[in-house]
Amino acid sequence: MAGIEVLHAFFRRHRYARHAHEGMTLALVDSGAAAFECAGREHVVPAGAAFVIRPGEPHTGRAATPEGYRYRVLYVEPDFVGEMLGSTTVTSRLPDSERLSSARLVHSLARAHDALTSYASALARETALLDVGRALAEQVSTGSDHADPAGRMTRVTRTALDYLHTHSDEDVTLKELARICGVGVHHLIRTFSASMGMPPHAYQTQLRVWRARTLLFEGVRPADVAHRTGFYDQAHFTRVFKRHTGVTPGQFLRSETGLSRS
Repeated sequence: MAGIEVLHAFFRRHRYARHAHEGMTLALVDSGAAAFECAGREHVVPAGAAFVIRPGEPHTGRAATPEGYRYRVLYVEPDFVGEMLGSTTVTSRLPDSERLSSARLVHSLARAHDALTSYASALARETALLDVGRALAEQVSTGSDHADPAGRMTRVTRTALDYLHTHSDEDVTLKELARICGVGVHHLIRTFSASMGMPPHAYQTQLRVWRARTLLFEGVRPADVAHRTGFYDQAHFTRVFKRHTGVTPGQFLRSETGLSRS
């Protein structure tokens, strides 16, 4: 099914650099405990619980204990979020990040992963994913509204984002970006960081990683991906990619890593 990526992984020492995803992240911790920081708060998620991170929310990730953690993740691409949740307004009611212990949601996530990583029919996979969406929508329906990240953006941030998206593979300078936005360099950094949770250079790196994932899935060789996304060389690309995703570009596409796109 287009619009969904699946990751099954075990991490002990790996630490995710601060990053964000274009779409929604739904994770189920199977063993150990995971920890992540988002919106200035530290979260610890034990085995048997799940957590969700909204599209575009910067966060980190690591093991909460020396024993590490095993987890399964659904990355839901932006165009599919509304379809899966049955509403385009559900994500605006999600908090920046949330630990979820609803038995219904946990069970529906487990069933969805089973369907996506087996020989289940397309009908079974789609039904399982929509059930996850219903379970999540039910959980947030009784909560209070939360501000959408887009609502925090100023004109400066929107202009900078548009430019970075258009020139993600180019060596954009702060002076160039500030000139496009019509402000000084220091004002740009303060405003952009306040809206996006990271400075412009970190956001551009993230855009490159997002683009790299798409190219890898399309069958482009890692060396060519590195060149086409603006990294210095393949070694630089590999280091940055692993820091953001937890796996190397080669591992990203190997079935034994447990990563697949449906």
